[in-house]
Amino acid sequence: VMWVPFNEAWGQHRTMEVGQWLVKRDPSRLVNVASGGNFWPVGDVADEHSYPHPSFPFGDGRLRKYVQVVGEFGGHGWPVPGHLWADSDRNWGYGDLPKTIEDYQARYRDSISRLNTLSDMGIAAGVYTQTTDVEGEINGLMTYDRRVIKIPVEELRKINTSLTERQ
Repeated sequence: VMWVPFNEAWGQHRTMEVGQWLVKRDPSRLVNVASGGNFWPVGDVADEHSYPHPSFPFGDGRLRKYVQVVGEFGGHGWPVPGHLWADSDRNWGYGDLPKTIEDYQARYRDSISRLNTLSDMGIAAGVYTQTTDVEGEINGLMTYDRRVIKIPVEELRKINTSLTERQ
């Protein structure tokens, strides 16, 4: 679907050259030259990473002619004892950790509500981080061992339907 050579400026180098090469090499696909990284005017996408809730720098005029996306948001951490990669105080999520599972779920609903508002303003896509806990990152909708789903599937479907069933 899309070429994304750089993520969050990790190893980002010769961005214009890489982006121009990709555009010429494969004109059938979109190019997001730097997902959440340092923006360069090449390719098709302007991508903002925003934690914990989605946002976008609409005031930056350089981004207007690009498909605008929130390439990462969320990262609401919730530790589930017995289902962590490691029992330690190094487990983390973005922002303060919620005090209850209900608070965790409310934060997710709030993020989706904010993404709906951004969609009304022109955001074409949003990517929640992340589907599963990954080692010390307890940001997932599922635990590291994939045994506990932090928001029941039916509730998740109901929340996310607000993104797809809009008028």
